[in-house]
Amino acid sequence: MKKIRIKTVVYLCLLVLVLSRPGSTFQYAYSGLYQWAVKMVPTLFPFMMISSIMLYSGIDIELGRMAGLALKRIYHYSEYGLYAIFIGFLCGFPMGAKAVSELYENGKISKAEAQSLLGFCNNIGPAYFLGIILPMLSECGFSNKLMFIFGMYGIPAVYGIILSRIYIAKNKGGRAEPNPVKTATLPAPSLPSVLKRACLENTQSLILLGGYITFTNTFRVSLDFLPLSPSAKAVISSFIEIIGGVQAVYTTDLTNKVKVLCIMTALCFSGISCFLQTSCFLESAKLSISNYLKHKIIITAISAAYYTLCICY
Repeated sequence: MKKIRIKTVVYLCLLVLVLSRPGSTFQYAYSGLYQWAVKMVPTLFPFMMISSIMLYSGIDIELGRMAGLALKRIYHYSEYGLYAIFIGFLCGFPMGAKAVSELYENGKISKAEAQSLLGFCNNIGPAYFLGIILPMLSECGFSNKLMFIFGMYGIPAVYGIILSRIYIAKNKGGRAEPNPVKTATLPAPSLPSVLKRACLENTQSLILLGGYITFTNTFRVSLDFLPLSPSAKAVISSFIEIIGGVQAVYTTDLTNKVKVLCIMTALCFSGISCFLQTSCFLESAKLSISNYLKHKIIITAISAAYYTLCICY
């Protein structure tokens, strides 16, 4: 009963918060919706469609074998797992979580392998990072691109090597078998049916992602009530919603070193909005959300320490 009352009070406070600043709430919600429509949909939808088509048509195993030529000595996962790593690092968030969830739901990897992969292959997309973030960092006076690229992708990659060893050790030196209930041999689907399924499922996924971005961005209005400086509010907002928050940090009067450190740390964490978006894929596949969050926090802490050393010393 007490828990119900606490939830009720929290929800009522959120409702009052939104109604008390309708103008600001509208602007934040509009900003989130705009970012989703203009930046996320054109960037993600082609990758999501291609990934789903490969998965549903069986091409994923061939790509996994190709990736295995370079990765099998580094990561001790199945060929499907190597495919998920390839997609996750190439396409970025939330494609890593989506690929892993779909592989597990289709019985191609075990739950243990899925949980292990989720620990490191769901990061900010390289297209966004290379095209938007690196020029921003250069404007702040930091032109060493390799340092930031390693911090963003090298640290998770190395962390993944450790997770793959732990995964193998827990499975007694071998890979756990996928769920046999879901691995029955089925006839190869036709291209029209694959396209229809991929389009329907990915459109639904994108709508969910847009809802999470708009909803999360709306509650940046709560920062207006805090007795903090605009710079502090900008930093906090970057951990709530990454795209608008990073831009807000970039336009503050903080020193360039502090700006870059805050931006890179927030990018490693990916923000509450990204966490909620990822959770929609994990929940549908019944994979552990807390396990994913635990590894994300560990990688963020390691990355923050790395950037502190590189930037401040």
